[in-house]
Amino acid sequence: MTSALSDLGYCKGQAGEVITDLFRIISEALVRGESVRVYGFGTFEVKTHKGRLAHNVATGENRVLPDYPVVSFRPGENLKEAVKSGDLGKLAKQEK
Repeated sequence: MTSALSDLGYCKGQAGEVITDLFRIISEALVRGESVRVYGFGTFEVKTHKGRLAHNVATGENRVLPDYPVVSFRPGENLKEAVKSGDLGKLAKQEK
């Protein structure tokens, strides 16, 4: 990814730092339970999966697994259309 950013004129070292910082910020928000929306790309959010009854075949024991959080990504409409059609032109153009 840093190579792609350097091809756009960004310093390779700075591009790597920005990418690392961006993912750290997104991760920290998700750990706090916040949703993160990236315009033209999609939304990251934490959802809760319901616990379930599990059966251990080896011991015959049944136990209840608790609810647990998972990270979910919902792509934006432009991204979904671009992936579906293979057309990069459908991606939202963003001003620098």
